[in-house]
Amino acid sequence: MRGVVNEGGTFGEREGWHLPGFDTSNWEVRDISAGLNASAGVGFFVTTFDLAVPSGVDTRFSFNFDGNTNATDVPYRAYLFVNGWMMGKRVGNLGPQTKFPVHQGILDYNGANTVAVAFWAMEDVAITPSLSLALDEVVSGGIGPVSLNNPTFSELR
Repeated sequence: MRGVVNEGGTFGEREGWHLPGFDTSNWEVRDISAGLNASAGVGFFVTTFDLAVPSGVDTRFSFNFDGNTNATDVPYRAYLFVNGWMMGKRVGNLGPQTKFPVHQGILDYNGANTVAVAFWAMEDVAITPSLSLALDEVVSGGIGPVSLNNPTFSELR
């Protein structure tokens, strides 16, 4: 069930911008590393990608923020959503965490996935992060099919 534990209070979250199926076709196309153009405020970045993980293996994935040479000095927050679920919060000038594991059941290992990042610049500074998906480990055997419960924008509206 989605609720206050899974979502915050940004305008984009209340409007469902982070949910799979939200129509971003009229949004400006811009790489996440373009950041927020050195101005304070909040910006949303959304993309989709497909996975095709073969059966018989257990895979572990994580999303990794990097690319900021002065990442510990930049006052910003980043909220990471995967298929509509909040999977992590990055605090640029306080915490060292840059890696956010995402497990099967949140990620669709054989289908489309939606990733959204809300950036909140606390001051007029350049925020130029990058975000990548990493395959952390592959183990033989696997656990079999896992049920997904990732409601889309239209299902929740």
